[in-house]
Parts: sequence; C-alpha cells; structure tokens
Amino acid sequence: MLRRLSPAQLRALYDESKEKMPPPQREAWLNQRLARQLRFACSHAPAVKKKFDDAAVSPRSIRSIKDLERLPVTTKDQLVKLQQANPPFGGLLAVPPHSLSRIYVSPGPIYDAWGPERVRAAVRGFVRMGVPRAGDVVLVSTAYHMVPAGLFLTDALDVLGCTVIPAGIGQTELQVKILHDLQATAIFSFPSFTMTILKKAEEMGYDVRRDLNVKFTTGGGERHIQVLRKVFEEQYGLLVGDGYGTADVGSVAYDCGLGQGYHYDDEECIIEIVDPQTGKQLGPLEEGEVVVTLFSRVYPLVRFGTGDLASYTDQVCPCGRTSHRITRILGMIGEHIRVKGMFVHMKELDEAFSALPQVSKYQLVLRLEEHRDRIVLNVETAPDATRDALPAAINKRCQDVFKLRMDQIDFLPKGTLPEGHRKVIDQRWA
Repeated sequence: MLRRLSPAQLRALYDESKEKMPPPQREAWLNQRLARQLRFACSHAPAVKKKFDDAAVSPRSIRSIKDLERLPVTTKDQLVKLQQANPPFGGLLAVPPHSLSRIYVSPGPIYDAWGPERVRAAVRGFVRMGVPRAGDVVLVSTAYHMVPAGLFLTDALDVLGCTVIPAGIGQTELQVKILHDLQATAIFSFPSFTMTILKKAEEMGYDVRRDLNVKFTTGGGERHIQVLRKVFEEQYGLLVGDGYGTADVGSVAYDCGLGQGYHYDDEECIIEIVDPQTGKQLGPLEEGEVVVTLFSRVYPLVRFGTGDLASYTDQVCPCGRTSHRITRILGMIGEHIRVKGMFVHMKELDEAFSALPQVSKYQLVLRLEEHRDRIVLNVETAPDATRDALPAAINKRCQDVFKLRMDQIDFLPKGTLPEGHRKVIDQRWA
C-alpha cells in the first residue's frame, strides 16, 4: 500500500485557478513549461536527443506548442523497435530503472515505465471530481496482469485513502455478492464489465439502487461509455467519472463531469491532434491522431502518437475550465486495434497464428453486442486439420500472445476468404 495523503495534501494537488486561467495566460504557461521540459528530456533521455538531432532541431528552438511540428511523431510500432534495439526502455528513461514504482508490459511487447507522477495525476483527477473519497470501499474489476489497469487504480486509491477490493475480471456472481456484502460504494472497471455486473445483480434478484450501495463508476478504456453513460446515470443513479489515457502515457485527459469531452490535463502533458500522414497540427473538430508530450522527469516521451483518432474543441466548457477538450475518441489508426480494453498489434495476430499450422487463413470480426465487445474468428483450415481440438489451441495461443480469447470460432469452407483479405473487420461503431 502506498502512503495515504492527508486531506490538506490532497487539496494541494488540485489548483482550480490553473484550470480556469484565461486562454492567453494558459498558452504562455504551457509554452514556458514545454521549453523547460524539452531541454530536460534532451539532457536525460538519449532517444529524445537523437530524435532532435535526426530532425536537425535544437531544443532551445522549440518555444511554443506550434513549434513541435518540426519534430516527427513517434508511433507505437516505432516505440517497440526502439525498445528492441536498446532494451528495455529504448533510451527514453530519464531515471535509473530501480527507481520506478512500477513497470508494466503492454502488447508489443512494450515496457511501460511508471513513476509516482502517474499516480499523482490519477489522484488529482479524483480530487477534481470529488469522488471517490477517503473511506470509500471500491471494487476494482480490471486486469491485474502486466497491464496498468488494476494495479495502477489500486495505487491511486491507496493514496486517496480508499479501501480496495482487488477483484479482477470474471466471476460476476461472486462480484455481485461482494458488492452486496461489503456495501462497496464504487466500481472501477471497463464500462462493458460494469454493465455485466449490474445486469448479473438484477438476474440474482437485487435492485441495484435499493440493495447495493454503489454510487460511482468509471468509464475509461472503452468507447462503450458513449453508449452507457446515460444508462449508468439514469437507470442506476450512478455518478460517472471518465478519462482518457493509455499505458504508454498514463491519464492525460479527463471528463469534468458534464460529459462534454475530455479536458487536456495540462498539468501532465501537451496534447496535439495531428494529421496522421504529415504530423501537422489540425484545427478544432478536424479528425486526427492524439499525440502526447509528457511533462515527466521519469519517462519524457516527446510527440508520442497514441494511435487513437479524435477531434478537439477550443471552446470554453460550461464548467469554466479553459483547456482544450478531446470531443470524443473516434477510432484507431495504424497497425493495432483496441478491443476489450486491450491494444492488439497486427503483428501479434500473425505471431499467434503462425504457430498454428492447421490454420491457413483467419479473420477477426469485432462486433458490439448490447454493451460488450465480441470477437468472432473466421478460420480456414488445412485439408488434413483436425478441428475438434483446434478451438482450444487457438484460444490458448491467443491468450499467450495478446491476452484475449475468441468469443466464437467459425470454420469456413476453403476459398471463402480471398487472397489479400482484411485480417480484422471492426463492425462495432459502423
């Protein structure tokens, strides 16, 4: 358990005056901090210095957010290659590895360096929302295996002074019983699994409002929150906290509670929405890639492309905060997908099926059924393949490589999938 902060220390994390400063003052504040951060990053992270050198750019010549366009965007695939060439962190770590609080592993594999500033950002978000509070009992129903989801939330809730039930994923009947017996006040999970728990509670005869004590839930990690927010609020009376982040950059944008987009967390980073082809910054409501530069003295990523497609608005939010807002996450670009809260790289699919010689062709079809992601795998097999044991072998291999199982496996007649067919078809948001 991490050290719990006092009420005064928690309040000191959040300065509302910064969040509501006039836009010209905010821009000047960000530009000053960006210049200092880039000088630090070049001095302490060799890969960042190389990035500047290769672009023939001096860190002192970057005086504004607009100037960042002079640097290339580092993609997830490039991050994998950097780490493979210079393990384990690709020359991007600014501190000794033993000083890190956590090291997570994302599909790729990518080693994610997490220092205390990542936890501090999440705690600030809770203080900003006003929930949960010290003394709340929180059911954390996300993965605790390699990826940040479960353990990162637990770290932040420890600091906040909450009591954590580290439930993980699955065993929905038991999770409902835990909610009831321990009168947990919050569920932290992906929206789809939170909905599964609530529906299971109703199947078991509980009235969620009357019999359970849940007041708050989170909505990060999936686009499902765009569908489920009103259900959580209106049907179950829950306050919904939401935010945007990835394992690589942590929590970098937040919903103020009005559900009108994700405010850039300017304490933690610079966010740009850029043209994926040119890296040039786009204007309000234009669709592009979310690119992040961290104000980190631990893992100072500069112009890191998240792979998420989004747009932004520069209109002042009704809450009074003046930072730009991601309007919504529209999809993904590049050689990876996000499904069931997990990133999966295309090369990982090929790696998984390359060890299954019985599979001659495959295609993943992603569907949204009610509130959940569903993965249907279409498979063509070699003529001599024995299909009886193949589904179990496929699921074991997929879990070993990218931590997901198929919900349905359909065997297709040979020749159904044409040459050059798409290996992933995403039908969830069509």
